[in-house]
Amino acid sequence: MAALLSLGATGGHAQQSLVPANQAQGSAGDSVKVTGNGVAEYRAGDVARSRDDAMEAARRDAVEQASGVFIQSESEMKNFDLVKDDVVSRSQGYIRSSKVVKEGVANNLYNVTIEAEVVKAAFIKQMQDSLEDLYRRVGKPRVMVLVKEFAPGETDSSEVSDQGIAAREVRKILLAQGFTFIDPRVVTRSQMSELSKGKEADKSVFVSLGQATKAEIVMLGEVHTHAMKPLNAFFPVQADMSMDVIETDNGVILASQTSSAKDLFIDVNTATTNAIQKVAQEITPKLAEQISYQWIKEKNEGASIELTVKGASYSDLTELRRALSNQVHGVKQVTQRSYSGGTALLVLTTRDTSDRVAESLSDTKFDTFSLEIVDVTPTSLIVNLKKNP
Repeated sequence: MAALLSLGATGGHAQQSLVPANQAQGSAGDSVKVTGNGVAEYRAGDVARSRDDAMEAARRDAVEQASGVFIQSESEMKNFDLVKDDVVSRSQGYIRSSKVVKEGVANNLYNVTIEAEVVKAAFIKQMQDSLEDLYRRVGKPRVMVLVKEFAPGETDSSEVSDQGIAAREVRKILLAQGFTFIDPRVVTRSQMSELSKGKEADKSVFVSLGQATKAEIVMLGEVHTHAMKPLNAFFPVQADMSMDVIETDNGVILASQTSSAKDLFIDVNTATTNAIQKVAQEITPKLAEQISYQWIKEKNEGASIELTVKGASYSDLTELRRALSNQVHGVKQVTQRSYSGGTALLVLTTRDTSDRVAESLSDTKFDTFSLEIVDVTPTSLIVNLKKNP
């Protein structure tokens, strides 16, 4: 949760340099003064509305610029990107005062330039609230953790396991952050052998694993330990850990991290255990931040599924595109990529899996045709379009 609520800089462009303003009495934080520009369509019969629309656009512009002062780090910038539209749209709530410095009509557009004082505390509060709302709507993925541990000097190891020191440490940290874990004991022997290849494993194994266990991501890692020359009866040990986070619906790597840690103890086994725990403690929060951002971004914006439609006339395709946008659950956007010889390629942006989209397509009633589902993969669908008798 902590990583999810970190805040950061935007890529907004300032119209002029940002000058800190004096903190107003009763303010919970600093503020900045910025110049915001707004443009709206000029309606000769409704000048007041034209001006209001331009003023609102100018306020949003001012808030977007101020966000570059309020938030700083790269990782925080990513989190702001998740809720930017929602936060900036509520611009009036962060502006303490504003004045119009220029306005007028040009090229059938109403233009307004304002100088606004934007309050940091109100802006940050809205960002935290928006991130919390997004987190509650999207949730966190169900996780399976499997790590292969190599003893000092060992070049080969048994299969990946969830019972090693590193795997247990990763689970402990992520459990405290609210992640849910899937027991890997249901994984077959052949699947486990393939998973031991790490990110080089066959993608179909991740897909079948997700279908069988309901795990949404698999965290696959390796830990190598190296015992160095003793120092005054103390044994120094270094642990090197790498871990990839892979989505089970498509086998795509969601996040990756590598790290190293050392420990020194009078017993080499204890030093080894401590070094492994340290490197897991180093790597896991970084992975959690990557997972949170990528997972929420994908689920909020939607993933892409290619839909190949065979046997469609162009008028059929028009009806299908309209139905996909209005009737098929979870589809946010439909883009036509190609159409030739009765075969069309559409790209669907959706929050649902391809299986759910296929089910919804099967249930949808079209006026002049029906759809026969031919093939379903995690990232694509193939359907035959059949004209109604």
